[in-house]
Amino acid sequence: MQEGIRQHKKLSRYKSIVLTAEHLFLEGGIDAIQMQDIALAEGIGIATLFRYFPKKEKLIVAVAIQNLERMLTQLNEIVQSSKTAYERLEELLNYLLLNQTNEKNASKFREAFESYASFVKEPLADIELYIDVQKEITQSLLPIIEDGISDGSLRTDIPIKETIITIINTYGTFGNNVLLKTPITYIEEDFKPEIQLRILKDILLSYVKPV
Repeated sequence: MQEGIRQHKKLSRYKSIVLTAEHLFLEGGIDAIQMQDIALAEGIGIATLFRYFPKKEKLIVAVAIQNLERMLTQLNEIVQSSKTAYERLEELLNYLLLNQTNEKNASKFREAFESYASFVKEPLADIELYIDVQKEITQSLLPIIEDGISDGSLRTDIPIKETIITIINTYGTFGNNVLLKTPITYIEEDFKPEIQLRILKDILLSYVKPV
């Protein structure tokens, strides 16, 4: 009983540290924020923080993983629904747009993290765990691919797996670019990012829909 309580408290503290770190990284930048800043904001000693995360890199990756896992939960709900494969794919793209619009902080962190990870000289500690979650996201899309062939709602004359993954990656990347960079990009009033994304969604979906 006591062991279970201790484990629960440890897990709660772990999640709290990760959320605190995500907030600080977004506010001050991944490079600028130090472990002492996170310990202070979390209200714990630096030694306690290092017991959970011996290196700052491990904490950075933990934040990135938790960020992705939040998205994975929502993707699984959409993928496992009883709708046609085409309808689920459209719902996935709608979710990505909604997620990027309403949860810009999550998108901002993913962009900041991927930029940070790209410029380090050595691979980040635990980066393989982040890659595993990315693979899990790809695997979660398989039911759409398989059902699209059987229910006839997706084309079968193209490499559908590669196409679906390309569509989602393209839509997600473009969404990040146009939504997050709006403050530094000139866009005409009648051509807002949301309009561009709806147009791109229609183009991508029309490609996979059977004639």
